[in-house]
Amino acid sequence: MKKILSIALCCLLLCALAVSAMAASDGPVITLQPQSPTYTQYDVALYIVKAEGTNLTATWYLDWLGQTYNISDTSGAMQDWEPYAGETYGPQQPDANTFTYTFGGIEYDMDGAHIWCVIEDGHNTVTSQKVRVSVKDFGAPPSILEIPAQVTVEQGAEAEIRCVATSPAEDVQLTYRWFETTTGSMNDISAVTDAQQSDSLKLDTSVVGTRNYVCQVSTSDGGIAYSSIVPVTVTEKTPDLPTENPDDTEPDNSQPTESTEQKQPTDETKPAGNEQDKPQKDNGAPWWSLVLVGLAAAGAGVGVAVLLVKKKA
Repeated sequence: MKKILSIALCCLLLCALAVSAMAASDGPVITLQPQSPTYTQYDVALYIVKAEGTNLTATWYLDWLGQTYNISDTSGAMQDWEPYAGETYGPQQPDANTFTYTFGGIEYDMDGAHIWCVIEDGHNTVTSQKVRVSVKDFGAPPSILEIPAQVTVEQGAEAEIRCVATSPAEDVQLTYRWFETTTGSMNDISAVTDAQQSDSLKLDTSVVGTRNYVCQVSTSDGGIAYSSIVPVTVTEKTPDLPTENPDDTEPDNSQPTESTEQKQPTDETKPAGNEQDKPQKDNGAPWWSLVLVGLAAAGAGVGVAVLLVKKKA
């Protein structure tokens, strides 16, 4: 009884772990992290996060002057940061998988703050990267529309990161510069010296491990935007398994050799002897004798016929 109870408890534990793993794998996944443009004073500052999942909601937070604020909830008394957020500000959800926060007229006092969001689906949560709120006396920044949230690639494979950005005006040109951070912090970025100034970065996949990259997009009139940090994980190459082609397999035409112990002697291998000593082969009675026996049996009755059938069998 104790053994059965132990087995039942183990089964329940395994089921609980399986359900937990399934729930974790079905949680929201961020596909676009918030970017870090450098806005000029009174610009409309926009931060965007995209995620995969169902029934998603987002809560935005702001670190400002050493305090953390829930900036999705502005229903109560005015918080210290709000006078510098612009005339209009707050969270929006343009579609089921996109979340934005807008400062409609951001001021210099917001420079140095950090903004991020927490996305949940009712069961699981995922937290975006924290990005710096930058407000400087530069030109209007470009908008970074697409860049991978993360990249996983096999060792030795070819891969690249592409940063898709738009200019704030038609006559403003964009330039790109790529950086790497060994600590995963924007404060520690250093330029990738061998990277071309283009919207794509060819990745070095020769070494297994994780490296973090950032794209800087600049405008010809001084605007700057930094992308989110893109972790690139290089995994060990999976060894190629040998494949067996059935057409290449030669059939085994060799015949099994017969054991000398099992091999029966033939007439050729039997020792020669006197023909009279050999047993005579019984070739059976001639066919006409069988006919006579049948006729006799027909006259003798059914009992003899049955007896013959039994003997013959």
